[in-house]
Amino acid sequence: MVTMSGTRTALAHEGLDYDPRLVAPRRSRLSVVAVAVRTRPSLAVPGLPPPTPEPVLPSPPVAAGVAAVLLEAGVPPADLRRAAGMCPELLSVPAEAVAAALRFLTEEAGVPEAELQRVLRRRPRLLVCPVAARLRPTLYFLRALGVPDLHRRADLLSFSVEDKLLPRIEFLESLGLPARAARSMARRFPALFGYGVDGNMRPKAEYLLGVGAMGRRADELYEFPEYFSYALAARIVPRHEACAASGVAMPLPAMLRPGEAKFRATLDSCVGSTLPRRRSALWHATWVDDDATAAKETMV
Repeated sequence: MVTMSGTRTALAHEGLDYDPRLVAPRRSRLSVVAVAVRTRPSLAVPGLPPPTPEPVLPSPPVAAGVAAVLLEAGVPPADLRRAAGMCPELLSVPAEAVAAALRFLTEEAGVPEAELQRVLRRRPRLLVCPVAARLRPTLYFLRALGVPDLHRRADLLSFSVEDKLLPRIEFLESLGLPARAARSMARRFPALFGYGVDGNMRPKAEYLLGVGAMGRRADELYEFPEYFSYALAARIVPRHEACAASGVAMPLPAMLRPGEAKFRATLDSCVGSTLPRRRSALWHATWVDDDATAAKETMV
C-alpha cells in the first residue's frame, strides 16, 4: 500500500512539490460497487435499485433475415410486428437460429404447420430459445413426465427445466405431496408450470392448508390441481367464506368451478343437507357446470 508520506517522498525525489489535488482520492467501497453495477448489469447489490438493462438493438441485416425466414414460414406481417413487440430479441438473433427453432417445432415437437402461426402468436419467445440448450431438453423432460399432446402445449418448451419446471414440482412436494403425486398433478394440469411460485401458488396453498383459513388437506390439491388457476381474492376467498358462513363444506371443484349464480343456488340447496357421493350420478349432475372455466385466473 502506498501511504501519503510515501507519495510525498516520491514527489520530492522527482523534484516536484506535493499537492493533494494531484493525488487521486481513494474510492469508497460503495463507489466501487456502483461502478461494478453500471458495468455489470447482472450484479445485484442489496439496498440499491436494480440496474436498467441495456436495450437490445436489432441489426438491420439480421432483422431483415429473421423477417424473411418468418414470412417464408407463413407468418403474416401483422403477427411478425406483434411478435417483435412481445419479444424484441427476435430481431437480434441470427436467421439461422430462428430457422432451426422452426424446424424443431415442426419436425421434433410435432407442431403441425397449420398450427405454427397460433403457437408463435402465443409464445414468440420459442424462436429465440436455443434448440440444443433449451427446447430439446425441455421436450424430453415433458415427454418423460408424460404430458400429453405436447404439440398443443408447445409454449411450455420455452421454459427452463432447472429454473421453471422442476421448482414447481418441488414446491408441490414441499406441501407434503409424494413425488409421484406431484408429477401426476403437473402431468394432468401442465398449466401449473406457468404459475409463479411465490406470487401465485404459495399464497393459495397457504390459504388452503392454513388452520385459520380453509384448513384442508394437501391431497385435495392432488385431486384438483386446477385450484391454482383461480384468483385467490376474487374467487377462492369469497367462495370459502360463503360456504363457511352457511356451514357447508364443498369439494374444491364444486366450490370453484360453477358460475356465481349456480354456486349460490347450489349453496342454498346444500344448507342442512348431505352432499352426494363423489362417484354418484347426482354428484356429477350437481357439480358439473358449463362455465367450468369461467373467472379462471391466468397469472404467471
